[in-house]
Amino acid sequence: MSFREKNYRQIIARSSEGNRFALTLFTLVMAVFIILFSKVPLIQIFNVIPHPSIISIAIFYWSLSDPERLSIYSLFFIGLFSDLLLVSPIGIGFVIYLSLHYFVISQRATLLNRGLTVKLAVFTLVMIFFYFIVFFLARYSHGSFPAVKTIIVPCLATIICFIPFYRLFEIIDNFVFPSALRG
Repeated sequence: MSFREKNYRQIIARSSEGNRFALTLFTLVMAVFIILFSKVPLIQIFNVIPHPSIISIAIFYWSLSDPERLSIYSLFFIGLFSDLLLVSPIGIGFVIYLSLHYFVISQRATLLNRGLTVKLAVFTLVMIFFYFIVFFLARYSHGSFPAVKTIIVPCLATIICFIPFYRLFEIIDNFVFPSALRG
């Protein structure tokens, strides 16, 4: 092997710790960007501006594709940032995102062997359950139940956005971090 010919497989294998840090940092930056992007008002449906929970789709995808990417600390940071932006009680986002993460990890072996339709069905059931919980937790933080449409419209918007954003996260991951770099 001459000086110009390098064995890139050895270089990639040696830098797996650096790649793991870069992957985690990239995940946190993407999470902040996704949370900010999901709060941009685009349209109004039934006098409600739907804010789909794109970060829930991202956590679902990241937990399924690489569970080690999200630690409990990064989920806490993501939940805290989301709670501060939504002006919701501190800790609600963290508990929901942590529950989503561990649920997906527990069902990972089953979900990896299934198609996108099954993943959409599981995600839909989980989102309906979480929005139901948020509906009842909103009563304790605001003193009364919110209007049902303020829960149903974002839930439906999140479910409708699942397939395009799931595919987008696949494309971004494959473009930024090819499979050889995930180590």
